[in-house]
Amino acid sequence: MNRAARTSPSVDALKDLFAHIPTSVAVVTVGGRAGAYGLTVGTLNTLSLEPPLVMFAVNAASRLLPRLHTGAAIGINLLAAGQTDIARQFATAAIDRFDGIRWCEEYALPRIDDTMAWIPARVQQRIPLGDHRLITASVASGETNHSLPLLHWRRAFHAPSPVAAPDGQSRPDA
Repeated sequence: MNRAARTSPSVDALKDLFAHIPTSVAVVTVGGRAGAYGLTVGTLNTLSLEPPLVMFAVNAASRLLPRLHTGAAIGINLLAAGQTDIARQFATAAIDRFDGIRWCEEYALPRIDDTMAWIPARVQQRIPLGDHRLITASVASGETNHSLPLLHWRRAFHAPSPVAAPDGQSRPDA
């Protein structure tokens, strides 16, 4: 095939392609009781063990982005299967995203109840990439309850089925 003859895919074709990439679902939070803010992200990934870093992307037009400045303390609430309503609520604009959500304040950050994992972190870098900003954050600590994660795939939320480990045992945290 002649590479010069290729054209860029349409936005709709790209959205369809990217929808086939399964992602974890997390709510990134800042502030506390005096002013809690949060946003659903579907791009959370580990980046480094030494030092411990994670990364996620935020739309450049997000109202949360100014609060994600270098050095800002953030809470990463990795959602568990069954927390679809929380994911949708924190992805909805022009509402009080914490309305009706059970949460507490930990390390002066909003921690959502019953999430699969909780990661307090600090923003290291904001890197402009296309219409988003890649945020890298240093991990201060973390907790998990070993429940199944909430995943986003093909424009819908899913809970994975436990898979068999090499020893043949089914594990919810596999």
